[in-house]
Amino acid sequence: MKKCLPFFLFIVIAGYSQKFSTVDNVSRSAYKDVTSLMSLAQKIDYDFKTDEEKVRAIFIWLTYNMKYTYNPTNLLKSPEFLVHYDKNHLHQILKYKKEKKLLKAFNNREAVCEGFALIFKRVCDLMHIKNELVYGFTKSSGYTIGAIPKAKNHVWNAVKINDKWIMIDATYGTGFIYNNIWKREFQERFFNADREMLCKTHFPSKTKWQRFLNQKELKDFCQDPIIKNAYHKHNIDVIEPKIGVIQSGKKGPIKLKIKGIKNTKSLYYAFSGDKYARYPDAYERSNFSEFHLLKPKEDSRLLIFLDNELVMEYLVKVD
Repeated sequence: MKKCLPFFLFIVIAGYSQKFSTVDNVSRSAYKDVTSLMSLAQKIDYDFKTDEEKVRAIFIWLTYNMKYTYNPTNLLKSPEFLVHYDKNHLHQILKYKKEKKLLKAFNNREAVCEGFALIFKRVCDLMHIKNELVYGFTKSSGYTIGAIPKAKNHVWNAVKINDKWIMIDATYGTGFIYNNIWKREFQERFFNADREMLCKTHFPSKTKWQRFLNQKELKDFCQDPIIKNAYHKHNIDVIEPKIGVIQSGKKGPIKLKIKGIKNTKSLYYAFSGDKYARYPDAYERSNFSEFHLLKPKEDSRLLIFLDNELVMEYLVKVD
């Protein structure tokens, strides 16, 4: 079954495009100037019949009308203290802050992941579609490999359609960050995301959603390589190394074994701080491609590119 996954994903994605062509066309053009979340929900609810179509319309509206807020900074922010009388008062303060964040995201058409997820949830709620916010963890840099996160850093959505839960990440569906720059690029695979794909990049904090994804333990998830959107786009599968930290020995090159590479000359690599990228030595094996990479002189991030797109990252430690 695992061997068929990349082709299966291609069929599913192509099928979605055809299945929702009318929904997508309407959602991209008809709702650009909505002035309230209630208005957006009413228009979607009127235009489409099934919950699946309505949920798809929300996803498309978000991915084509919202912009991801990315402001990298190394400055430490002072902790925010919420002064309150009791638990009920604290609940009211948090509810007010969340509502303020939701409306700011919608009005500015710009937000971080929480803004995307809150808008998605509110529109679903207004149409009485059962849904939940899914808080958890994602990894963005090779330097974070092996580090156990101390706080949740991402949120996405779970929606119940035809008595079955599906997961949707409109933030990831809108684009991605590379070299500290956010790039808009529609990623259809994050609508009704394949579970095996999603568990490579997303770790829910709640046990029930971990079970839903058949997710591994958090410490094992944190040891994995950093998987980028282009990894799924190119339908590749890494045979080895499976662990994100590569211990480079004194002898021999770093070796990668990857399935699904159509042209070995399309793959190249670089280490953090490199001015130029390099082509590895490539060897065609019976059912995979093997690449030999020169080792860095010091501990570095290893960036793997395919067709000029970053597909994954490792952390190389020099012995």
